Amino acid sequence: MPETDDSAEIDVTIETEVVDVDGDGVADIVSQTTTTTIDVDGDGVVDLVEVNTITAIDVDGDGEADIIESTTVTGVDIDGDGVFEEDEIAVEEIVAVREGLAEELDDETDAEDAADTDTEAGDEGTDDADGG
Repeated sequence: MPETDDSAEIDVTIETEVVDVDGDGVADIVSQTTTTTIDVDGDGVVDLVEVNTITAIDVDGDGEADIIESTTVTGVDIDGDGVFEEDEIAVEEIVAVREGLAEELDDETDAEDAADTDTEAGDEGTDDADGG
């Protein structure tokens, strides 16, 4: 079996961001971005770049992710010119939403709307009494 001197340079970077929107000490949004660059032919110029971002969002505050979004952008320098042209870039997006979440949020909104009171009638009486 012949041995080859072919080698590739691969670099992977992972960044994670955690956000506590409501200040209760529990993460509401967690986002992780993984960037991979590959120099396939060893010439020092990146031939492939992939950036994958996964974001988990806890909408209802129960500590479990309700929405998960994944976006992957891949660029492959097919012609080897060192530039990623538009036709050498692909984007893939996936969104998953917990079953029943939309109905739960709609129910909460309906309950909040029912709890609101219309104060315009009271304001008109005040305006009329004070000449406004």
